[in-house]
Amino acid sequence: MKTFFFESIYNTQEFALSELSSEPVLVISYSQEKGKGTSNRTWLNADQALACSLAVKQEDIKLKHTLIPLLSGYSFIEVFKDTKLSLKWPNDIVLNNLKVGGILVEKSKNNICIGMGINYFWEQPEIPGAGSVFTKKQEYSLINLHAKKWANNVLSSLTKNNFDIDKYKQRLQTIGKIVEYPEGRGWAEDINKDGSLKIKSINGDYINLTSPLISEVN
Repeated sequence: MKTFFFESIYNTQEFALSELSSEPVLVISYSQEKGKGTSNRTWLNADQALACSLAVKQEDIKLKHTLIPLLSGYSFIEVFKDTKLSLKWPNDIVLNNLKVGGILVEKSKNNICIGMGINYFWEQPEIPGAGSVFTKKQEYSLINLHAKKWANNVLSSLTKNNFDIDKYKQRLQTIGKIVEYPEGRGWAEDINKDGSLKIKSINGDYINLTSPLISEVN
């Protein structure tokens, strides 16, 4: 895996894809000038953050592509086994009911790029519902180590197809909650094998959600 480090970069996703050739590419930065969030939301830099992207050739991926956002979030909280980090389906990383990070998966031609943004420290978050993993700044060497461990975990599961969705569900806070989605609301009952969210609607019908545009009600 070829790894690049930056204090700041225009966009980690674009750079990772531009450098991808014979081996996976990992880009680690602490801020982005034009970062992207999910659903085309604007990226805001925390006081101390990790912005990283892992670019992989599609032919090297053995895992079902719909599972990549789930795997990528789970792989990061596995780096923090002793913390109370949890997951909100499908791509948010949560601490004390505040979003501290997220995953963005993009396809470009025959390549896949997985972006991850983590708020390590943010004294006064500018976004409602946002938080940070730590209450003070951390050594950047530790952040680099976390990013590399995350990338190695993700690569291993992508190439070996050994993602354990049951372990993912153990760290997921969404199951059992009422959620709202563009077409209505219902109870989140389970995660299907393809990574979609099984919902029982208020009418008693079952649907499988693939869109990340949900909000938890309780």
